[in-house]
Amino acid sequence: MRKRPNKLFFNKYTHKASFKTPFAGWLYPTTDEHLRRIVSDPYIFFQKSYLFRNIQIDKKQKESLRRLASFILVNRNNIKFRLQTSVSHFYGSSFIIRDLILEFWDQWIDIKSVDKEHLDKVDKNTILCTRLPHKKYQYQVHLKKFTHLNMSKTKREQLASYLFRNKDNTYVSGKHLKMWLTGESDYSEGYFYVKDEKCLTPIYMIAQESIDKIIKFVTISRYDRNNTKTN
Repeated sequence: MRKRPNKLFFNKYTHKASFKTPFAGWLYPTTDEHLRRIVSDPYIFFQKSYLFRNIQIDKKQKESLRRLASFILVNRNNIKFRLQTSVSHFYGSSFIIRDLILEFWDQWIDIKSVDKEHLDKVDKNTILCTRLPHKKYQYQVHLKKFTHLNMSKTKREQLASYLFRNKDNTYVSGKHLKMWLTGESDYSEGYFYVKDEKCLTPIYMIAQESIDKIIKFVTISRYDRNNTKTN
């Protein structure tokens, strides 16, 4: 399987921290209502959990779960998290992740971050990566959802001609989009890659009104991602 490019976490967060959370299943479902019960209901742990239906937890573990539930409630709008049965991952700013590590120091096992000097290169349509897609393409062009209804046959044929005749500079990876471009399908779906900004100009001239978004890939050294582990 081809590795996806390394990028800013969820195109939004600069830091990711991992923690040992063997009883995180008790926090499911992670709704505000359930997390408030974890924090304040003294009888919540007498019930069966979503994942750990028959496992009892001790007083220290219950307290850790209450603190974690409280942290999520307070910071929900500023974090992303994945709770797993052994290791859970949290994503956020340096300040949020710092507070989380200090709060759960004993459970903390790993942290990763994007170097600050690269943050000015990042917006919602920019992805930082250590290798360009297919080793050469700087841009990923997404067509609008209903392009097949709005783009004329002439424009579609012009776009197909440019993409398929410039294989050193463009690449259509999806089968469905290829079929639409060649007239074998009535539905447009997907995106294609473009080598550089110069090669985008003809795309704009042919299909500007049909472009939904353009993702730009910016390469950084693999050493620009910090990775600190603890035992």
